[in-house]
Amino acid sequence: MKNLAILFLCAIISFKSLNAQNNQTCLVKYKEYKYPTLGTINYWYNQEKVISTKEPNYKAMAMRGFPVLTNEGMTTQTDTIKYNTEFNEFVEENKQAMGKRQQPVYMKLMSEDLIKMDYYYDYVQKNYIVLDTIEKMDSWEILNDSATILGFKCQQATINYKQDKYYAWFTTQLPFNAGPEGFRGLPGLILKVSNISAKIGYEAVEVQYPNKEKIPVFKNEGESISRNQWLIMINERNKKMYESMNNMMDQLKKQGAVQKQ
Repeated sequence: MKNLAILFLCAIISFKSLNAQNNQTCLVKYKEYKYPTLGTINYWYNQEKVISTKEPNYKAMAMRGFPVLTNEGMTTQTDTIKYNTEFNEFVEENKQAMGKRQQPVYMKLMSEDLIKMDYYYDYVQKNYIVLDTIEKMDSWEILNDSATILGFKCQQATINYKQDKYYAWFTTQLPFNAGPEGFRGLPGLILKVSNISAKIGYEAVEVQYPNKEKIPVFKNEGESISRNQWLIMINERNKKMYESMNNMMDQLKKQGAVQKQ
């Protein structure tokens, strides 16, 4: 009975701690200009650190093409109405496959210029911590233009960054001096930022303050490697995935040919 009471007390303390953490955290979901339909990049901001991860849009990803077995054999289709059943099955298969893999979680301390990524490399079943030092952003010019984004009054600023000119919209109505993908250095939270051609950038599509969703856990476990080392690993993994997908399509085509006979 005593042990049960202790467990109950611990559960209450844990629940209160989680609520306190959520109440001090702001979740902002950004769309990426380069890939606007493929999901969002979600950022959890608090006074000490930033946690981020990607939330795929599985249906949008599958619209680019999904396998369908027809009288002509295995084909790739984009007609989601005619082949609605096959489309939904492919979406669900992708969702389940992605769910089994550990998604990368990014973490950056507010006081540092170092981004860490908690990455599980499934091909060798090993954890890595990918380290990437980002450039300082301390030469912003705050402009007079203002706008309202998702109900928050924002002010415009500009900076020359990575041999390009960027414009950002930030709000002081949220108590965080940060932004997406390493953009920071303004006296507020950046809700929109893009280069002058608007081909590279991020724009908030949802703000939760206080946060209502489960915050991803940054485990901080594994071998530390540089971003360049990680990119080499990713290219190798993508090559293997592409070869595996081609092999699967070849097998499906053979099965389709057998069924036709």
